[in-house]
Amino acid sequence: MLSKHAIRALRGLHKTIRNPLLSTSFSLDAEWTARHAALSKLGLGGDYEWISAVQKKFIGGGYASAVDVDAAVCVAEQKDQVDDVIELIYKLRHSVKAAEKLESSEYALVRLLLKYQPETILTLANDPINYGVFLNPHLACIVIDHFIKASNIQAAARIVTWMVQQEELDNELLNVLGLYVCAKWAELPGEQQTLELGEKEEEEDVNDDDIRTFKFPYLKNEHFDEHFDLTNPHHLVGKSMMWLSRDTSSIDKDLKSSFNVLGAVLFQKLSEALPSASTAIPSVKRLIAEQLKPKEGEEQPDEEKKILEAIGEIPAANEKLLSDIILEHLKTIQASEEEKLCASQTTLFATWNERRQELAKSQAQKVLLRVRQDEIRAELKQLDEQEEQMSFFKNRLAWEKRAAENTQIEEESKQRHKKREAAV
Repeated sequence: MLSKHAIRALRGLHKTIRNPLLSTSFSLDAEWTARHAALSKLGLGGDYEWISAVQKKFIGGGYASAVDVDAAVCVAEQKDQVDDVIELIYKLRHSVKAAEKLESSEYALVRLLLKYQPETILTLANDPINYGVFLNPHLACIVIDHFIKASNIQAAARIVTWMVQQEELDNELLNVLGLYVCAKWAELPGEQQTLELGEKEEEEDVNDDDIRTFKFPYLKNEHFDEHFDLTNPHHLVGKSMMWLSRDTSSIDKDLKSSFNVLGAVLFQKLSEALPSASTAIPSVKRLIAEQLKPKEGEEQPDEEKKILEAIGEIPAANEKLLSDIILEHLKTIQASEEEKLCASQTTLFATWNERRQELAKSQAQKVLLRVRQDEIRAELKQLDEQEEQMSFFKNRLAWEKRAAENTQIEEESKQRHKKREAAV
């Protein structure tokens, strides 16, 4: 049976779903759709034809340019194009042009996935090495809001922890939205406090004779960095709480401290939680008490006991939820922060379109230069052949004189050889 606190948290989640967090205009759908006007200037032809043309460039060990892939991803709008553009991003990531990948490619891919395969975004989050896709603040807010409205707090929390791992902590709207998601996640029942972190590879039975041995001059010692190596959901959410509360400037000192204490408990940094545990707000104290509740038959560590003693007796469960408190704060800054983030993103749209035009023009010029270079080489070869033909008769006498001299030298050599044989 769920506790009263858990039931209230779930009711709060349903209330949030009925009332979307971000405004409908925040997604900038019309502004994003306007990219097709800029893409039409590139003369790509049909979207399917262009995607197919870019795919062919990767055949046989070849590769497409970053702007080719960007145009293919940005032009895609249909569900059956999703797998194709994901494959293009993957292949570009594994080519010599990986460092040239454009930010608009990532943005376009994730927006396409939001439309048809939102769960695949978690695959990208869990495998940044192979896909190299990252979210900017505007897109991260859209993705998080999508998962919240879909009642998938776990997926939203995974996106938040991903942004924290990438240290994207400069945008106030994203930070406050992240704190709200972390609070919602912490208020879920214990069995629902999970994160989608990707499937672990199953160990395969390998024949010892098939194992190949390699010698390396140097191998680093195994080191756990407490950041990218984190796989414990509570640690990921806890660290995210601590970092987000640290870098969020608009929340008051008490709320900042309460988030930090709860984050430290989730992250199991109990020594950092102890000094401020007694001043945490009631709902946070209750969450901490639930997290540190001793298991039957196990002795509770001293640090946990000290924190519970600092919290003291928790009053009846009628306090305001932590997620409700941060949601109220979100509503106070939402309009101004959305406006600022939308303005910067709209500027980025224009920048991306201009950059794509410049790169496409530059690429076309390079192709023309290579064609002209081949033509010049062919012309030079033809001129050399013509010169050789025209100079044949001009140099005929010189060649004949040289041949006569060679014949005379050969005859003189034979005569000397005969005289030596006769003398012997």
